[in-house]
Amino acid sequence: MEPQNSCNKKNTRNLFPCVIVLVISVLSVAIACQKKPEPTPLPPLQVTAFPVGKNPSSLAFDGEHIWVANTGENTVTRLRWDGGVIGIYQVGNEPVAITYGGGFIWVSNSRDGTVSKLTLSGQSIKTFKAGKEPVDLTYWEGALWVASYGDNTVVRLSGDGEIQSSIKVGKHPRALAAGMGHLWTANQGDSTLVKIDKQGNIVATYPVGSAPSPGMFSDREPGPVNLASDGKSIWLAFPQMKVLTRIDENGVPGGYYPLEGGPDAIVAGANNIWIINKASDTVTQFDKNVIPVRTMVVGRSPSDIIYDGRSFWVANQEDNTVTRIDR
Repeated sequence: MEPQNSCNKKNTRNLFPCVIVLVISVLSVAIACQKKPEPTPLPPLQVTAFPVGKNPSSLAFDGEHIWVANTGENTVTRLRWDGGVIGIYQVGNEPVAITYGGGFIWVSNSRDGTVSKLTLSGQSIKTFKAGKEPVDLTYWEGALWVASYGDNTVVRLSGDGEIQSSIKVGKHPRALAAGMGHLWTANQGDSTLVKIDKQGNIVATYPVGSAPSPGMFSDREPGPVNLASDGKSIWLAFPQMKVLTRIDENGVPGGYYPLEGGPDAIVAGANNIWIINKASDTVTQFDKNVIPVRTMVVGRSPSDIIYDGRSFWVANQEDNTVTRIDR
């Protein structure tokens, strides 16, 4: 007895469907194996450098002016778009982060464990206690949120400086970003990402990287040092691991991208990601598939990058300048 095979010669009426299946299979393999064309590199954008204070480390935009935290001299500088200095204002010891919100400028003074509140004209209003070693801050949902590296907390402050809550997060919180209806904290010491609601409750904690063996890095921890939201995902920078990762709002990994030199700071948009690389003193624009499309040389040891709706601004720690990148 012949085996009942739909493609048997004695069943010629079934031969045509089998040929179609075979052709489709071959085409599918061919398409899958076809290499995606890489984007054509774009020419570098124009860059202009402006002098500021000593060791600029962080930037903020108030809707009109650029503000620079100068860690090396305990000041902040206010600039016009053309780079002209409007004013230089004294703050606390070791200002490492600056942000705008609620009509004011806020500066975290790491060595003092304080936050300075300034008017948009640079007048100091008050200084608040904000945990041990505050290293980052952001204004979100009518409150100021401060990452306190030294005591493993995120502190929520009212506009008057009252501590509304002190939230225990992971080890050594290094950076904050608001996005997708939550506040996100990148913890450098244990490679975790913490999701916080507007009431200050921890919604979830996600592991975002495997810590290497003890002693692998003697000077710095290998966890994430910066993060940004593009509205759909969180992007995390691991400069020691030389890796950029993407996580969705439920903590599901969406990509793992080794980058030569390592990413140090990020600005993320819907179609592009802009990344600082301290090792090469550059800023690179990546497309949505994390393929580099152009690179600009900026100042020495760039540490922060922001976008003002018109240009990108980069703080260069070792040559006491900021760089404006014009689109």
